[in-house]
Amino acid sequence: MSSMSYQYVNRQRYRLTPEGTVDLRLSEDIVISEEPLNIVLHWNCPKTGKQLEKPLMVTMRTPGQDAFLVTGLLLSYAIIHHAADIEKISCEEHNQCDVYLDKHIQFDWKSLSRQFVSHSGCGICGANDVKKLAHTFTHNIDDKTHWLSINQLLSLSTKLREQQALFTATGGVHSAGIFTVDSCLSVQEDVGRHNAVDKVIGELLQQSLLDNQNILMLSGRVSFELMQKAVAANIPVVVAIGAPSSLAVSVAKQFNITLIGFVSEYTFNVYHGDFRLIKAQC
Repeated sequence: MSSMSYQYVNRQRYRLTPEGTVDLRLSEDIVISEEPLNIVLHWNCPKTGKQLEKPLMVTMRTPGQDAFLVTGLLLSYAIIHHAADIEKISCEEHNQCDVYLDKHIQFDWKSLSRQFVSHSGCGICGANDVKKLAHTFTHNIDDKTHWLSINQLLSLSTKLREQQALFTATGGVHSAGIFTVDSCLSVQEDVGRHNAVDKVIGELLQQSLLDNQNILMLSGRVSFELMQKAVAANIPVVVAIGAPSSLAVSVAKQFNITLIGFVSEYTFNVYHGDFRLIKAQC
């Protein structure tokens, strides 16, 4: 747990005693850090070959693992498709990441810039239609059957919780983890749930660990934007402690992703794709 990720603040703690009086105590509390991150793109103009530089967006995030966040974000917008599409990421300037794209990367800047909104809860704004999503991502999600057991699935919420150091300290963050049936590959935490997913996907993309049988585990609800990130990363199973939205279910059906909500130690709901589950338990 990085010291950049949290801060100490003064607090007044009020408690109503059994006698009906108010007990007031002054103390310190740990709160999650929230700071802006300016993301600046550097790329070559396809017509002139001249290097261009423009600020892409400002997002509010918990400092730490910024390069992972940026990598996952660019993947979810289909600006990149592989880690090699990024020449380098420089985070030397405070609260800024300069992203240098490989020379072959081309995109429509005007179309791209319209999609971004500068706040920590932003998703893929302007892409709230499943048909548009299908035009952006045309790859097929792996449809292998019967590879995730019920016992393995039910263990995910506990495994994610065990890795939530920032949540334990502050109670103020979202988390996302990527698992295989055998192991936890990565867990990331952030004040923004979209950022947590970008960080965990970006980390595995950089390490070439994204696989067609990965499982994305979320600490909260499932929105359209989070499903889009799963689609971009070719993740076939999305599991959440909370509920899915209607558009999240639509994306699951469109791309044949197994979508599971309200998972706990003993129960879960399947909204699509139960063919990946091993239903017979020993």
